Amino acid sequence: MTNRLLSLRSTLALAVIVAAVGAIAIQAATGSAAPAPKSLHLVGTSLKKVGFFPKAKPRQGDRFGFGDRLSGDDTGFDRGVCTFIGGKALCTVQAQLSKGTLSLQGFVTGKPNNTPIAVLGGTGAYDGAGGTAVINAVNKSTTDISITFG
Repeated sequence: MTNRLLSLRSTLALAVIVAAVGAIAIQAATGSAAPAPKSLHLVGTSLKKVGFFPKAKPRQGDRFGFGDRLSGDDTGFDRGVCTFIGGKALCTVQAQLSKGTLSLQGFVTGKPNNTPIAVLGGTGAYDGAGGTAVINAVNKSTTDISITFG
C-alpha cells in the first residue's frame, strides 16, 4: 500500500512538473519579445516531509498531497493535491518557476508512463499558457515532464 501511494505521489509530481513546463512555454510565447518556446522539459524530484497521505488503504474520495523540486529548462517547485476517484487520482498541480507559474490538472493512475496532463494556464512569462504535459515516472522520487505548448 505504501509503495502504491509513493508511486501515485511520483506520478502526480511528474504531472505537475509537466504541466508547469507547458504553461511556461505558452507564457513565453505570448508575453515576450523573444521567440516563444514550443516545448519545455522538466525533471521533478520529490521533496521529503512535504505532502500528506491517507493513513489506511485509499478509498474513493480520499486525498493526498505532494511537492517537488523542479529543474531542467526552468527551475522552481510544485505542490499538488489529488483525490482518489474510480481507481484513478484527479490531481491539481501548481508550479512556481523562475519565469512564472503554471497550473495543471489531470487523471493519474499508478506509475505514470506517457500520461498526458492538461496545462490550464500560467502567469508571468507563461501568462495564458495552454498545452499538454506528458509525465513519466523515472523512479519512486523522480519524474520526467515534457510539455508541449499550443
